[in-house]
Amino acid sequence: MSMRSILGTFAFAAISLPAAHAQSSVVRGQVVLWDDGQPLPYTTVALLSQGTQRLTSDSGTFVLIDLPPGEVRLRFKRIGFVPKDTLVVLAPGETARIRVEMTHLIINLPAVVVSGRCTNETPFEPKPGILAELFDQVNQNAERMTLLATARPFVMRVASVGGLRNPDRPFVPTRVDTVERGALPVVRYEPKRVARRGTGRYAGSWMIHMPELPDFADTAFTNNHCFRYAGQTRFATDSVIAVDFEPVPWLDKDVDIKGTIYLRVDGYQLVALVARTNRMPSNSRHIADYTHQTRFREVVPGIPVAVDWELRNVYRNGSPPFVQTGKVFDIRWTDATPVKVDTARRLH
Repeated sequence: MSMRSILGTFAFAAISLPAAHAQSSVVRGQVVLWDDGQPLPYTTVALLSQGTQRLTSDSGTFVLIDLPPGEVRLRFKRIGFVPKDTLVVLAPGETARIRVEMTHLIINLPAVVVSGRCTNETPFEPKPGILAELFDQVNQNAERMTLLATARPFVMRVASVGGLRNPDRPFVPTRVDTVERGALPVVRYEPKRVARRGTGRYAGSWMIHMPELPDFADTAFTNNHCFRYAGQTRFATDSVIAVDFEPVPWLDKDVDIKGTIYLRVDGYQLVALVARTNRMPSNSRHIADYTHQTRFREVVPGIPVAVDWELRNVYRNGSPPFVQTGKVFDIRWTDATPVKVDTARRLH
């Protein structure tokens, strides 16, 4: 099944919120492009007073029900667009109808890349304008995928092939698997827990748990890594903006992850993630380096998911690296499942 064939016409139409009064109110609306009025599907709608957020339907519509009368503050966000805040004043029992027009975001990227020093305090300090805008786009790519997987869960079927890659010989896989996995990671990123001892058939071996896209919107990751604008470049056929990340100094002493996030220049959608371990466990006798490259593509308009990846183990003795590739060949929508949320992060 192609990625385009799975779009469907599902909607996240009604967002029910706790009612504070007997005569609750309703807000109905649609999010459109300012230029020509085209609907903007899967826009994030945040109810700031409740600290909750959802996605609009595939036609950009939304319904907020069971709202208490009074002021309702809404924030609309979408990758590649300027965020928009809206205040709606509701009378008891009223159904308000609004039209939200959004404009394209244009980030004025500097010609010169300036490298700042990463400290333990850097993640909590105000970010320069350029980096703040880019960081928000990175965060939205991660956050919106989590919202989609929560509202409309799906599973991915993945073909995986692994083996030693010797440049002097034809590649012969020693491991071929077809697996089915959920959209959200089973193991979430934790500082000082990237390298863990395996269990079962991997007992005694070191296992590296790379962060996945939802982790990049979680404070467990963002509070412990420095991000910086690294200029414009190309990734395969895409013109991209590079955003580097690295662990803060206290975490850099342990096994962790550093790398680069690539956003498309036109629209700031996630294209790829290239990451590697900053070091290997001191008692890892065989593996010298571990790298991970992931490509992303839209599963619905404006929301990318990982569609193919390559993991590479480089050995200390100089033997050919072990390479494992994965490719999503089918996606199936499922029923709702519980989702772990980041309780430390609040909307503001």
